[in-house]
Amino acid sequence: MLLMKERVTISVQPEALDEARADVAAGRAPNLSAAVEKRLTKEKKRQALREAIAMWEEEFGPIPEEAREWARREMSKVRSRGSSSTPER
Repeated sequence: MLLMKERVTISVQPEALDEARADVAAGRAPNLSAAVEKRLTKEKKRQALREAIAMWEEEFGPIPEEAREWARREMSKVRSRGSSSTPER
């Protein structure tokens, strides 16, 4: 399946692109467009997770700090296993 991309023009402060440019320089993204897209997608996923946590807490109450710490450790392990040379899809 061919996915069509849309070309847009945006204006942002140069500092807002520093991390995306660093991703390109380090080879974690092939170009600035891919790096920005990756960061936008990550933010979308983070927002979905925040919403899921809020729904859980609304129904079952607050998530204990011990469980939050466990989740942080597990996510850190997953991130450390990732390879910067392997492009995300």
